[in-house]
Amino acid sequence: MANINQRILDLLNEIEGNGSFATSGADTIIIPGLHIQGIGEVSIPLLPSQAKEIIQLANKAPFGMGSKTIIDTNVRSAWEIDAGQISFLNKDWFGFLTKITKKVKEGLGIENSEVIPSLYKFLIYEEGDFFLPHIDSEKEPGMFGTLIIGLPSAHTGGELLIRFDGRKKCVDFSIQTNDYKMPYAAFFADCEHEIKQITSGFRACIVYNLLQNVGSQKIEGVHIDRYIGPMTDLLKSLSDSIINTPKVILLDHQYTPANFSCSSLKHHDKPRAEVLFQAAARAGYYAELGLLTHYMEGQLESDDYDYGYNYRNKNRKSGIESSMGEVYEEYSGIEYWVDGDIPSLGKIDIDEKEILTNVKIGKGKPIEEEEEGYTGNAGMTLEYWYHYGAVILWPKSRHIDVLSTVPVSVKLKWLEYYLENWDNAELNSKEYAIKLIICVQEELILQESGEYDFSSVASILSKLRDVHLLEKCSLMLANVFEKIQIKDWMVLFENYQPASLALVVDLAAQRNDIFVVVHFLELILSLNEKSSTTLGAFLNKYILQMPSYLDAINLPERPGTDKHQRNKQVRSKGTRIEILGKVIALSQIQTANADWIDNTVEVITRSMPREYVNNVLLVAVVNKQGELAEKLRQKCQEDLKKRTAEKPIPPSDWRRNVPEVKRDKKVWQILKPFLESPTQEIFEYRENETYRNEMTNAITNVTVDLAMETIKKGSPYTLKLTKTQASYEMNLRHWKEDVALLKSLLI
Repeated sequence: MANINQRILDLLNEIEGNGSFATSGADTIIIPGLHIQGIGEVSIPLLPSQAKEIIQLANKAPFGMGSKTIIDTNVRSAWEIDAGQISFLNKDWFGFLTKITKKVKEGLGIENSEVIPSLYKFLIYEEGDFFLPHIDSEKEPGMFGTLIIGLPSAHTGGELLIRFDGRKKCVDFSIQTNDYKMPYAAFFADCEHEIKQITSGFRACIVYNLLQNVGSQKIEGVHIDRYIGPMTDLLKSLSDSIINTPKVILLDHQYTPANFSCSSLKHHDKPRAEVLFQAAARAGYYAELGLLTHYMEGQLESDDYDYGYNYRNKNRKSGIESSMGEVYEEYSGIEYWVDGDIPSLGKIDIDEKEILTNVKIGKGKPIEEEEEGYTGNAGMTLEYWYHYGAVILWPKSRHIDVLSTVPVSVKLKWLEYYLENWDNAELNSKEYAIKLIICVQEELILQESGEYDFSSVASILSKLRDVHLLEKCSLMLANVFEKIQIKDWMVLFENYQPASLALVVDLAAQRNDIFVVVHFLELILSLNEKSSTTLGAFLNKYILQMPSYLDAINLPERPGTDKHQRNKQVRSKGTRIEILGKVIALSQIQTANADWIDNTVEVITRSMPREYVNNVLLVAVVNKQGELAEKLRQKCQEDLKKRTAEKPIPPSDWRRNVPEVKRDKKVWQILKPFLESPTQEIFEYRENETYRNEMTNAITNVTVDLAMETIKKGSPYTLKLTKTQASYEMNLRHWKEDVALLKSLLI
């Protein structure tokens, strides 16, 4: 196996080339000041009226056939203006052209070559125009390629397809020009290319010939076809060694994650990656482009640090070198993937034995580093991140084994992919989807379902119509009940009998979660709109049980003291309002069932804390019709009358209640005489910082009418406590708000 690995690397090393056969991009719009004889200056963006005027002046664009130049609208339909009729009034256009030429050189991998763009034509395509596949002839000495710059002009269609050596690139100017960008594309002269038919609007562009010095070695694209067959054979031989972890073949260069893409590959990396992709496709592999990140943390060795403070620095001072001594931690993994035709495998750890490389991993200068000075008794540390360009590949025959090791979120992406490609026989979508659903179910037994959307699981089960598989998945569906969209639940009910889904609904209801209940209510209301005899009986069962479901989730629950509980309660406020609104809607179905209405009212109003009544219950019932809504409004009105019966009065003296808490007893023993004193308003606590902090923390953790201030005079400082009327002021504010609410109910 080691021999195959080395043969793959040796073959890749034979492939040399600095760039791709074609490159494209877009830049910020610039007004070129394009002047056409007989027209004047061309507006940017190009207006349809002026496009028509240009066409009146232009000639039908010909094409070359051997030594002849022919006009045949069955082959090419477009309009052209010769270079001699064109000038640019904006001097900044030439700076823009220089910038684009530099980007083109980088994209084609010819950074070290002198390239001159020579103006050739102004072309305009109207609706119905096109150009069939062709190869450009050498129009002037030194020409090795073509540069096309699109002018902003609203249109659709007109995609530029470029083919070379079995590879293809599609460039759609309509996206950038419609977004007021200036798109460009360039390719070598021996590339076959075509313009697809314009379906609307006008596609306008300026065409340049790309020239090199006459007599220099000809610039041309790299031919890779002779390497693809041998690489295909090697990958086929490699497949038996791949079980559930992909192989990672490193390219030569490192890349920053923010700017990594297929078009950013440097030098030999481009053709080598292309060989791997084409060979992988022929060998029955999946292949994706990504970054292998190698992380190291170790002891920082440097003589240039201020040891008095801790800092992080990603950009070291010029001329100051530091190095890593003892390594504390080290690992490799794939985290960054380039978007491709298939989903990625997410963040995965990679063992060294799965990496094929001639690069010494973790040696030389990293692309990112971070230094940290002394932190207390700890020494200085240094962190390195190496980001190597890589092709990650695995055999399609091992695909399900590979997917079994990735996180649930990644499995769900692949389920969505199979769903979108359900009828693609080559993908075996049905077979793999079933296996993957079982994998997801087994994984959820061991971990939480997270915040992911599991709708694809329901959609696939709907397509399969497999009752036995549905039964196997009942527990999983119940555990992700609220993470499947209602429309997908509806499709499940269309494809399975309600009895087959009863277990799922029962298990979900037992979770006693408000987010499940609101989803459950929405499903019942949606199903009720399509009610049939069998579905009606099914729904009636759960509608009758709704008071018990509401009782289990305790809608009036106050926020807990724990921070996580408080956050969850805040997030659930809108959900509680939504639940009540849907229950009121559901009550329209149960208008004749007085017991159900009374039981529901009793459960909803069993506890009536102020926050619940004012901010949840009243919000939910406002402007709602029906018996349930009316009874809930009456309950709110009764509660408000009780709360507003007596107006709060200010305390008669400075006595304040001592908080009844089990912790910080020493602090409250110190403060007890002060708090219980009817005359003492201020207490000064002069102690060192440790004791002052203990008292500050104790007061902060309770509700007590005390204001705190640190007097920074003398040594030690003094913590000054002043009694306030905060509780009275809050009660008075609440009373006024409640009075206003009650008046609004009585109107």
